[in-house]
Amino acid sequence: MRTILIIISFIFSASAMAGVSAWVPFEQDNGHIRVKVTIEGVEGWAIMDSGANINGINQAFIEKHGLTPKQHRSKIKVKGVHGVKERIAYRDVKTEMFGQNLELDYVELNFGGEDTAIILGAPVLEQYVLQFDYPNSRMRFVDHDSIDMANVKNLPMRPRRGIGDPIVKVSLNGETEVWLILDTGSNSGVYLNREVAEDHGWLEKFPVTQGISRGVNTTGNVDMFRIPTLGFGPFLLENVGITVPEAGVNATFGEAEDELNTRVGSVRVDGLIGYDVLQHFILTIDYKFGRGHIHAE
Repeated sequence: MRTILIIISFIFSASAMAGVSAWVPFEQDNGHIRVKVTIEGVEGWAIMDSGANINGINQAFIEKHGLTPKQHRSKIKVKGVHGVKERIAYRDVKTEMFGQNLELDYVELNFGGEDTAIILGAPVLEQYVLQFDYPNSRMRFVDHDSIDMANVKNLPMRPRRGIGDPIVKVSLNGETEVWLILDTGSNSGVYLNREVAEDHGWLEKFPVTQGISRGVNTTGNVDMFRIPTLGFGPFLLENVGITVPEAGVNATFGEAEDELNTRVGSVRVDGLIGYDVLQHFILTIDYKFGRGHIHAE
């Protein structure tokens, strides 16, 4: 922690501390970052999700509290890891969070329990540089003008062309490098294209167990195993969990279907990296420009 905080304090000294929010505590629930919010006068939880390019509102939360927010005239198609579905879109939903009263647009999704109200994605996250202190369960917001992320970044990271979510290059078991969506809303370690695991024989080499993965639209069967090492920025992690879709199932990772397993802006996206890896670090992420820094205590 000390290294990154010293760097940020130095940069802020010339531009006043108004550019940095106070630390906000968050709850870590099943690998999700959750903060308290109020939606249409009802208190609930928000999930901070760097892998989402929309804001989502939980269908179960709406139904439990009998909320009737204003709807957009047409539905929109939402692509999740396990499929595509038409969803209701809401507008001007009264939202109180971080001491601000806002009116935001949301898409109705299925996630979490009835007390989880919303997912905050790109429309909110791209407004600031965000610092997630996982070991101490706290976060804060930084103005883009208050920190030079181009100089302090230590992750090979960029925004995905045409979509905008942050992608980061990691090394898997010293055998291959892949680009993954950096996803604070995922509770997995690495959710990976099955093709990558099959190409390297990992499903035969390492013990495999079966499970179920839940996306925003539906669930899917998965295979899970662990690899000895994962290179993430300047750090090397050991015994990292990998999840892949079951044989014959295509995972989309939010792309248009015809972009899956292709090169998007010369970069192939092969999955996502989530909580089981991020929990060890203080993560500073510039969503808008696709820059990141990690530090371990």
